[in-house]
Amino acid sequence: MKRRHYLPVLLRGLRQRCPRCGIGRLFERWQTLRDKCPECGLSFEPGQGDTWAFMYLSTAFITGIILIGMLLLVPTQQWIGRIVVAAAAVVGIVGTLSARKGLSIAADYLMSE
Repeated sequence: MKRRHYLPVLLRGLRQRCPRCGIGRLFERWQTLRDKCPECGLSFEPGQGDTWAFMYLSTAFITGIILIGMLLLVPTQQWIGRIVVAAAAVVGIVGTLSARKGLSIAADYLMSE
């Protein structure tokens, strides 16, 4: 039985590289996922929608952290709080979207092997 190395595969996904070879890029552009790796030919999403659960749960987790921050930190001015929440949402949710997608593809690869 072949021993799996989970950490390198997950780090490849986080770096938005192919989980199998680590060379090919997952995305053509910022959020346009390739069908397969240009180097080793691995199909990134063989089952359409296999990574949706991870994406929804990670988005809910980030939203929960922002919500807890809203409850614990009281700004001096309400408009400052709104700007901070909007910036946290953009950075936390939109800014990490491609890295979270890469991580979900790597986790899907580990589960399918």
